[in-house]
Amino acid sequence: MRYNYVSEFLKNKFGERVLKICVDGDFSCPNRDGTCGIGGCIFCGESGSGEHLKKAPIEKQVQNYLSSYRAQRANKFIVYFQNFSNTYDTISNLKSKYNQALIDDRIVGMSIATRPDCINKEIVDLLIEYSKKYYVFVELGLQTSNDVTATNINRGYSSDIFTKAVTMLNVAGIDVVAHIMVGLPR
Repeated sequence: MRYNYVSEFLKNKFGERVLKICVDGDFSCPNRDGTCGIGGCIFCGESGSGEHLKKAPIEKQVQNYLSSYRAQRANKFIVYFQNFSNTYDTISNLKSKYNQALIDDRIVGMSIATRPDCINKEIVDLLIEYSKKYYVFVELGLQTSNDVTATNINRGYSSDIFTKAVTMLNVAGIDVVAHIMVGLPR
């Protein structure tokens, strides 16, 4: 295989099917608030990548999923903070939001989607703390390694920033999933 499917990786790691519970942590993004850009990346909708998610308190989103028919397909779950940049906040707010999601013994892990320019030592240290009890991995948007194309899609950071974030996470023992978009024009 040219790449690993997350679902197969998780099944091998936990010995059974593991499903993601997608949650919206009501985060923002530095490519929307003017920190590094305005309007976001061209592939991200107004509500983020998880446009199907309904606004509700994080704990309620998790409870709704676990009480739905979908949760009957597995015994173990990973909370997936999907919308926008889920490390783009203060450490105290991140802890509060992450803790609101980790409310059930069937939750074995946490997946954090974010931008590589929202990874720093303090964030990595926080993720290390969670990894003592849960399987934690970070999903980083790369989309393309071509910085010209990255500029054209308004990504807002260089590929070098992605490499630095992956290195920091790897040194800490935090797994990384890279989001790529095959076939982007130059």
